[in-house]
Amino acid sequence: MPPWLYKLFTGHQYPYVRRLAKFAQPVKHGEDRPEPTKDMIEAKFWEVYPRCSAKVLQEVKAGMIVVFRDLGEYPPGGYQELVDNPEAFLAKTYGKKKIKVNFYHGENFVCTINFKVAGWTEHEGGH
Repeated sequence: MPPWLYKLFTGHQYPYVRRLAKFAQPVKHGEDRPEPTKDMIEAKFWEVYPRCSAKVLQEVKAGMIVVFRDLGEYPPGGYQELVDNPEAFLAKTYGKKKIKVNFYHGENFVCTINFKVAGWTEHEGGH
């Protein structure tokens, strides 16, 4: 598992996996639920990650608005090349673009990461 992906799924920026680990703990009535341990988070990651799908979107500027166009969807287990070498995979598959990759656990959003692929520097038309 590449460190970038593990950190994306388990870090504080996107709390989905951490929250699932926290609420999987038993709690007595009236007590606060403790924060999950590193081991609990890791166990929850390995439960969630294999079930996640990925969606690839292109960031496009439309006037003053940024919109995202669907480029592709990958089922759970269907995006290993993307995980292993994201920049090369995205460049080969989609070309020079600003790309957002979203991960979903069923219908639930888990996390996202942006890539400036193949030397992308600005939106078409200089916007």
